[in-house]
Amino acid sequence: MRATRLLYVENDSALRRILGEMLSQSKELELIGSFSNSDEVLNRTLVRKADVALIDFALDQNGLNGIELGIALRNINEYIGIVIYSQYSVSQMVSRVPKAMRSGWSFFDKSAEMELADYVEIIKLTSSGKGNWENVSAGEVENVEVQSSIYFQLSPRQRSIMSLSAQGKGAQDIAVQLDLSYSYVRKELSRAYAVLLPNAVASDDLKTAAVLKYMELMRLS
Repeated sequence: MRATRLLYVENDSALRRILGEMLSQSKELELIGSFSNSDEVLNRTLVRKADVALIDFALDQNGLNGIELGIALRNINEYIGIVIYSQYSVSQMVSRVPKAMRSGWSFFDKSAEMELADYVEIIKLTSSGKGNWENVSAGEVENVEVQSSIYFQLSPRQRSIMSLSAQGKGAQDIAVQLDLSYSYVRKELSRAYAVLLPNAVASDDLKTAAVLKYMELMRLS
């Protein structure tokens, strides 16, 4: 039986090297690619060759996060297993994955106590199309599903802009920081407000209400 072909995505270079070397020691795994961000890994030929991807949730804030990358990989290779690990709690992350796509997804918290055998077990389980998402999402409530759906209606660019807006930055400052035009930022803010506040009326303080809504979604995510 051939080894399970693995893609590994982690933006921390030291951890990527250490864990990559450890995973390469297993005869049950073949590490066919190790990457620091989502742009590097989206090679259609390589993705179609892989059985499973191990992805850190927190990647480049201006690009895809781990779950968004997992969805992108699944859209290229419908059979690839996705393993998400994170320093944040993974208990609510399942709700970010479309229900029809959850087979073959696993989630676990980063831990220095995990041994190679622990990684191999969860990677191979996930590559077989099973995964642990049902156990992780035990007790999941419908409200989290709804709120998560709203969050993912925002584009990655809109989320970056809203994140800076939540830090108190105005449209001009955001445009400078993200190297965008002022008019583009204003348009993206308006589009984000429409997603976050679909029932808002003209008299509302849209900026404040949208920032508060975005911060609520971030707490749930």
